[in-house]
Order: sequence, then structure tokens, then C-alpha cells
Amino acid sequence: MSYFEHVFETRIARHAVGTYHYTVVYLDPSLHAALPLDRHARLRIEADVSGVPIKGAWQPARGQWYLMLPKDGLKAAGLRIGSSVEVSFRVSSQDDVEIPDELAALLAAKVRVRNAWERLSPGKQRGLAYMVASAKRVETRTARVVKVEAVLLGKEPPPWDRQARAR
Repeated sequence: MSYFEHVFETRIARHAVGTYHYTVVYLDPSLHAALPLDRHARLRIEADVSGVPIKGAWQPARGQWYLMLPKDGLKAAGLRIGSSVEVSFRVSSQDDVEIPDELAALLAAKVRVRNAWERLSPGKQRGLAYMVASAKRVETRTARVVKVEAVLLGKEPPPWDRQARAR
């Protein structure tokens, strides 16, 4: 049996959400019934899109489900909007969180911070982890770890609390 449980062919598309445009593939409708889409707002998956490895999620939009694709990975593989691709994927654990090393060091060193982290939902943990991991420069990653610590200790409003951030 293959590592990936589901395989289909499609084309890379452009998906607009307001003024934002994403490069995506849409889930083959014949697979909808085979997946637990009704139990998750976003169904986390591991995928391979014609050689481009992706950890992401099927997200709903107007009766369809789409997966956002990394533009740099597509470019390196010579793929673009309109390219035909083979999508192979499997459903991941919905609670997994990839924690960057800098954040892991903070959580290991400070019990109060780790306890606050453990009280968060996996989605909020993923959001904070992504905030750190998405920084390209070491200085930015370090500054974001300091910000995450302040959020977890209640010294700064969390990024998901828009009302508190607006004050």
C-alpha cells in the first residue's frame, strides 16, 4: 500500500478570496464522500503535488475544497497556474503541531509558558508556531519568540483577539 491513500489528477488554479489570490488545487469531488470533511473546518493533510511535498489543509469555499500551494516549490518544479498535476495525499493527525526549534527551546525552559501553551487548542498552537517559523531572518524569529512568550504570559493580546489588538 502506498504512503498516500488518495490520488487524482487536476490542474493548478487561481483562487480569489477578496483581494487575495492563492495558487491552489481543488479536491476531486469524487473523493468528498471518502473524507471526513464534515467533521473539520479544515482537513489537515500531507500531500505530494507532482513532486512538490506539502503539509496543508483542504479548506472549503463555495461548495468546493481547495489546497493552497507554495509558489516557490511550484516554481522550482516548473509548475504554474494551468499546469496538469497529480495530487497524492493522506489525512494527517488533526492535532499535530510542528514547533520550530526556537519556540521549542522557550517551551522547554519556562514551565509557566509551557503550561499556557498546553492550554491552547492545536489550531492556536499552530498559528503561534507558524508566526515564528515563517520568519526568514534569525533576528525576526527571535523577536517573534519573545512576542509569543508575552502572549502566553498574558502581557500582550493574542493575534486571534482582534478587539484587544485594536485598542
